[in-house]
Amino acid sequence: MSVTVQKTTPLKKPILVYFLAVLFLLAPFGNIILSFAGSGIENWYSPEILFPLLNTVPVFEWIWLGLLFVTGLLLFRPHKLSWSVAIFTLVLILILNAIRVFQMDSSSINPSYLKVFSLLAILVSLSVLVVAFYFRFPYLDRRASWFRNLNRHILRTPVKISADAILQGMTESISLKGCMVVLNQAPQMGLVIGRRVSVQFMELEQITVEAEVVDVELDHVRLQFLKLSTDERHILRKFIGDQV
Repeated sequence: MSVTVQKTTPLKKPILVYFLAVLFLLAPFGNIILSFAGSGIENWYSPEILFPLLNTVPVFEWIWLGLLFVTGLLLFRPHKLSWSVAIFTLVLILILNAIRVFQMDSSSINPSYLKVFSLLAILVSLSVLVVAFYFRFPYLDRRASWFRNLNRHILRTPVKISADAILQGMTESISLKGCMVVLNQAPQMGLVIGRRVSVQFMELEQITVEAEVVDVELDHVRLQFLKLSTDERHILRKFIGDQV
């Protein structure tokens, strides 16, 4: 039996999120430039004037500008934990800006700055929705843990699933957490979500993996491996690695 492997992942690339990430990385610098440019100070960009101006920026301003930059970095990594933190920081930035605007004396606020703050608030609000929308399969692997991503591969190799009966099929994707199997026949009634089964990889006859059914469709089943031993993880990792 031959094994076919693709090195690419089936997860889609969140292009819009990456675009937002670039905006958030640039936003702190743009905010500072707009503030100094609109201050009325001539030659503000000269080093002898710029550095003293930077020292006048309040700590509060540095905090939320720093959060903008950190959020941009987090959005470049499609990972459950990093995107969760990104959503939290976006909400926090929105709250901080709302507090700042409401606590300011309206007579002392330049209308141009208010427009910038309003546009930033709108951007942050929309960003929360965008990131939350992409916080799902097929952009994030729903089987991944919160602290690390899975190296999931498109891999076709024959397997046998032992439940009430022996079902045969071919894997479509596999990782150290589980696999998706396209069945040669319709699944039996006993193959339901939550059912524990045994999985034997025909190319790996030396191990039988215990797994739990996490999804059942007409022609395929998704399995999550249970309590892989150190030896089983090593064998499975080597088997996948040898095909890449």
